[in-house]
Amino acid sequence: MTAVFLILFLAGCFLLGYMYYRAHNDQLEEQVLESPKLDRGESLHIFFISDVHNREIATSTLRKLKQVDVVIIGGDLVDKRTSMERLEKNLKRLTQWSVPVYFIPGNNDHELQSKDLVNVLNQYQVRTLSNEDEKVKLDHGIEFVLTGLDPYFLKQRRSSSLMEDEGFRILCVHDPYVFKQMNPANKNRSELVLSGHTHGGQIRLFGLGPYERGGWSQYNKQALLISEGYGTSLIPLRLGTKAECHWIQILPLES
Repeated sequence: MTAVFLILFLAGCFLLGYMYYRAHNDQLEEQVLESPKLDRGESLHIFFISDVHNREIATSTLRKLKQVDVVIIGGDLVDKRTSMERLEKNLKRLTQWSVPVYFIPGNNDHELQSKDLVNVLNQYQVRTLSNEDEKVKLDHGIEFVLTGLDPYFLKQRRSSSLMEDEGFRILCVHDPYVFKQMNPANKNRSELVLSGHTHGGQIRLFGLGPYERGGWSQYNKQALLISEGYGTSLIPLRLGTKAECHWIQILPLES
């Protein structure tokens, strides 16, 4: 009987160790998309990360990035566990490329206790998009519209004059369920949709979890990403999901 308990104990320790490893073994996912709204020779390189929560972003992961034109943070950059030291360290790493950095709020971002999150982001020149559009103009000439949808109202809503812009459009909304509930006209306005929130279920037993696995899908002609997120909520463990961030390259549509 003692041997059985010992085996079970060791198996449990191994499983917990493996789940901790899964939660901290970063995956930099790379995806190439094509758009008819980019001219020949143009390209756009996006680094997208969501659901950092209380994790420290690994410099070893960021060093793998080939080129970055814009950084988009898809919500839950912090939660109630996050210290200012951890937040500022992560912001320094996310702003290292001297390119535009945008933050779209998530449901946990209201929990930062020590300071106002938007004010901290402003200090690092991170632009918060809360139910507003931004015309992003990059140094190499690429222009696109980024829409940040924020049902949590971290910032006051601002009306937009870019609703009918015909250029390349990106929609970022933390919770993919919010996108699913949008009317078709608003859904179809963007070519690329970025979201997170679900963590892919974070811990899946026998393939089952509270949410579906993340990944890429198509909605009409749009590319839709549901990231499984970089960090974890509640407990720093994963099973059947991965800790991920994303490098997305947009190229002109080949004729």
